[in-house]
Amino acid sequence: MKNKIQFCIFVLLIALISCSEKNPISIVGEALTVTVKVPEEGTDLEFLWELTNIPDNSNISNSDIKAGDDNISVVFIPDVSGNYSLEVSVFQYNDEISTQSFNFEVIGEEMIAMDEENSDVTKEIPSGINIDDSIINNKESQWYDSESVSELVIAMANDSIISESIIEEAPKEKITKSPLPPKKPPAKKKQSNNRGQSIPFDKNRFTIQISSKKVLSDAKKVAIELIDAGYDAYIQKALFVETNEIWYRIRVGSYDKKETAIAVAKSLSINRREDAWVDYVRYER
Repeated sequence: MKNKIQFCIFVLLIALISCSEKNPISIVGEALTVTVKVPEEGTDLEFLWELTNIPDNSNISNSDIKAGDDNISVVFIPDVSGNYSLEVSVFQYNDEISTQSFNFEVIGEEMIAMDEENSDVTKEIPSGINIDDSIINNKESQWYDSESVSELVIAMANDSIISESIIEEAPKEKITKSPLPPKKPPAKKKQSNNRGQSIPFDKNRFTIQISSKKVLSDAKKVAIELIDAGYDAYIQKALFVETNEIWYRIRVGSYDKKETAIAVAKSLSINRREDAWVDYVRYER
């Protein structure tokens, strides 16, 4: 009986250890699907995915991130074992509204083989096989020899036997459930695209917006990249009275013809991963 109790506790210990992983685990060569958490007002959203951490010997890049079955998920295939991190920036009307991070631990086939070998320890020992007496007769005090642990395992075993006997005695009844009427999908709220229209502007001058950041230091990084590339980039502080928010817009140029601004915006969109768009030159409040 004591040996059975020790064996049960050993199995419970392995189960607890296996459940203590912090990050989801995947296998080298198997596709990983990552899904973004969409905000409640999830209309007109755009997503920018980026690998922020990969193992040193990995050869994958952002170009290996493929679109999933829907527009809120992506798929990539890890090529080596190690830790992978993926980050997505969520944009609404070209304004960044949130950033989400995903971490994964990827293992190789050799780790799977080791886990399978360790799992053999938890299999039930067939009757008729003698166990080494040196293991059974080990008189050193072990943590599982505690009376409280032994009593707990015995109580769990007794409860299991009682529960099984109750289940066997209870007659099985077939319950026929009437199908519920289909629920009507909630009506979608129309998202107003008039955000920022209250900011004063010059109707005779046009500019190109590249992106928008909530933190000024992030906006400066984007503006410096554009300036180094030869563009006349600047940062505009925008106060949205509709939501009482402040955003830092990264913009390029000031044009008297809208057609010229549109042509430059198309060129910027091709060279960068973000879609540029044309707006009036606006004034800070």
